[in-house]
Amino acid sequence: MDLYMVIPARLRKPLAALAAMLPLVAVAGDFEDLVAAERAFAADSVARNTRDAFLAALAPDGVVFAPGPASGKLVWEARTATTAKLEWAPEWAEVSAGGDFGYTSGPWRYTPEGSDKPTVFGHYLSVWQKQADGQWKVLVDHGISHAEQPMPDKVVRRGSISAGAAPLWPVGMAELRKADLVAPGLVTDSMIASDFLRLRNGRLPDSRGEGEAIPAPIAGRVESVAVIAKAGDMAVTWGGGKGEPSWLRIWRRPVAGDPPGLGWRLAVDMSQAAPTTGD
Repeated sequence: MDLYMVIPARLRKPLAALAAMLPLVAVAGDFEDLVAAERAFAADSVARNTRDAFLAALAPDGVVFAPGPASGKLVWEARTATTAKLEWAPEWAEVSAGGDFGYTSGPWRYTPEGSDKPTVFGHYLSVWQKQADGQWKVLVDHGISHAEQPMPDKVVRRGSISAGAAPLWPVGMAELRKADLVAPGLVTDSMIASDFLRLRNGRLPDSRGEGEAIPAPIAGRVESVAVIAKAGDMAVTWGGGKGEPSWLRIWRRPVAGDPPGLGWRLAVDMSQAAPTTGD
């Protein structure tokens, strides 16, 4: 039965307006589905090869860093499948209240062809977006390298299952763009979420609310992109260019109960200096 047809006509518009004001709430399965998609991606990399796994998991407009932002499909199509092994596992994950946007992060390890053990290690950060057919696909993927760290056996859920009521002050794309103008690497206590996660080359992940701007050889920034989840509670920004530092940031929107005027809070920041010759 079409429930809309049994609602009195005089109540339809008020009820529709009320529904539009309510925050979207992710169902319990959305988080598990996101984690399952990440684990399936990682398993495919081992079962087949890394090239084919990325090509299958990336969204049509998916982005990887090589070293600056680039079309993931084009980057991986240009590479040859090898027997080298790239393994990873999710350690943290968070999903938007709308259930269609989220991210995962965790350690990775790389075993070159001809080697029987991994030689390079690090952490990845992947942003996922649910497609029209309901499948999760990678919107953007980036990584750092650091000392070896054990693979996790469980995933820690970050954030909240509900976005909460939207703030009464403007916190949208214009405010996100302004927040993202800070130089790559720069972090202060005033801009971060309470559970902030910092990812830097050569260091294990930490929550330190500090960091200096990464020197840029060219004035200005390029290739800046911002995407907000449909629920409006989470967002991602990324950018960089040839010879420029790169960044991938996860943001959270404040809610109505937060201090008036509070802007986007930085939840995760992965910033890297431009690679030098020979990297």
